[in-house]
Amino acid sequence: MRLAELEAVCREAARGVIEREGRPVPPAVVLPLPGSNKVTTFPDFPVDDADRTVLLERFAEDVMRPANASCFGFLAEGSLDSGSGQPVDVLVVAYSARRGHPHVTAAPLTDESVGNFGVAEELDPAAMTFLRPLQEAVDAAGPPDAFGGLDARS
Repeated sequence: MRLAELEAVCREAARGVIEREGRPVPPAVVLPLPGSNKVTTFPDFPVDDADRTVLLERFAEDVMRPANASCFGFLAEGSLDSGSGQPVDVLVVAYSARRGHPHVTAAPLTDESVGNFGVAEELDPAAMTFLRPLQEAVDAAGPPDAFGGLDARS
């Protein structure tokens, strides 16, 4: 999957989470997997980054590694300074693939929907450090299984 395709899948998943869950938007991990996209929400997502890291380490071990997930997206509601001193509620989407660097984009939120996403940029290495276990899991993923689990020698 190309990075632009991953971004599009994550944006669509974000809209789906808002439709299903409403506001506030619970943090979620998006895993584009062969045959389907898996979206896991975390309604009780910890406030502390260390606790977030532990939760996502467990998720990576229990879900991502067994699925051989080679890319991921992360969605969360947040606030940005609009420049006028008034914060704007946004939906933040971070995403990355195997051996890649995470990118991030955001879109303004209304009560019912999400606006247009801005241009994605590389995520600052000091930001959202709790995503590191997800990146490590996709970096460890092997190439997709072209034989659907069958040994090519069979």
